[in-house]
Amino acid sequence: MKVRRARSRTADLFAVDNPSAPRLPAAALAPTPPQGRLPQIVHPRQLWYAVQFPALPGIADPVPALERLARQAQRFTSLVSLEPPQALVLEIRGSLRLFGSAAQLHDEIDASWRALGLQAHSAIAPSTLAALWFTRAGSRVLVEDPALLAGGLAPLPVTCTGWDGARLQTLQSMGVRRLGELLRLPRAGLARRFGPDAVRELDIALARQRAPRRAFVPRERFRARCDLEAEIEQAAILEQMIAPLLEECAGFLRIRQAGIQGVELRLHHRSLPATRLRLGFASVTGESRRLRNVLAQRLQNLVLAAPVRALELVSGRLQPLSAASLNVFAGQGAAQGRDTAMQLVERLRARLGARAVYGVSPLPAHRPEAAWRRVHALQLAAAAAAAPGAAQFQPRPVWILEAPLPVAPADVAGADGPERIESGWWDGRGIARDYYVVRGARGARLWVFQERHSKQWYLHGVFG
Repeated sequence: MKVRRARSRTADLFAVDNPSAPRLPAAALAPTPPQGRLPQIVHPRQLWYAVQFPALPGIADPVPALERLARQAQRFTSLVSLEPPQALVLEIRGSLRLFGSAAQLHDEIDASWRALGLQAHSAIAPSTLAALWFTRAGSRVLVEDPALLAGGLAPLPVTCTGWDGARLQTLQSMGVRRLGELLRLPRAGLARRFGPDAVRELDIALARQRAPRRAFVPRERFRARCDLEAEIEQAAILEQMIAPLLEECAGFLRIRQAGIQGVELRLHHRSLPATRLRLGFASVTGESRRLRNVLAQRLQNLVLAAPVRALELVSGRLQPLSAASLNVFAGQGAAQGRDTAMQLVERLRARLGARAVYGVSPLPAHRPEAAWRRVHALQLAAAAAAAPGAAQFQPRPVWILEAPLPVAPADVAGADGPERIESGWWDGRGIARDYYVVRGARGARLWVFQERHSKQWYLHGVFG
């Protein structure tokens, strides 16, 4: 399609209003130039390509689709910005020397969308908003000179700005239907009626004010595959074959000063689907030793469904790696040879299963059986404070029975207490108990309570 170059159709479309008219404070308005002059163009060297996708077929959430298209657009420039839900913005000034003129680069990028079978409206302009407004209007325009922006935007409808319905309805009631009519309005009156953001957006569209864009950074992951010379039928041999992949992954993370909290090992077979082993870590790590230890524990109980012909290692999302301080008197060997609590959790989970090892987190409740919950997230947190509002007259045992056991009144002689707990009436499982700490026959400290209504005694917990 032939590119239509915009020509200037009007002179001063966004002039400064009468100096005698009242103005808003300078902090509330966009920068206002001296009397009789327009704001200077602040970034004439930038050139933006915007593309609008009217429909992304078969996609419920457009953001992941835009991210995939942004990775495709990074073939042409390193600065790609998302404009959800249906647009991308590319800074292409630095790519002109590689691809030729702006018109040639325009055709190259548009051809990439057609190769993907996507319908796209695109435009090139010296400002991000101007390029986006051209695409929303369906105009394939190429404007390189910022002085021609006002004339190119003048015939576009004001709906291409994407402003809210109330603002557009107000403009329509004023008889303003085109951007050219909007640009002729006095700046101070426009800011007073629609707010300083409206003036600032018009200045951005006309390349008179900067508008930094957040560059799209694709999620980086480690991924490597190793095809085996011979098929492996024993899981014990796999550990030696996977070791080079783990070392490569550790080097990949070390270069980026990053870590991971999960990794997936895929064992490819000849005819069956790949076996997937997901390994989790209690904290963010990039150490090859921790990767090997968790993998070794997982392979001990693995039964191969079929011989393995290829190995593939895929890491989780990269996370910042925080440095840890070592004890200067511990020695290098002691620091490397002793497992931390987090590594112990990793090894137990790899050997016993993810559901067999869990943590306990307190809940803000008075009833002991409802004041905690199991936490299966693979992480260790500092001991939480006591539940808000819970009485702390007596210590609470770590071991609480699933169901209280009845005891004889003679076994609770010398009880220390009571601690009265009366709660839960709102959900039909209310309790009214007096808790005591007593000494058992063998010297163990027991946590018992007496039902206030039945006067029966029960054992509910044991102190360590």
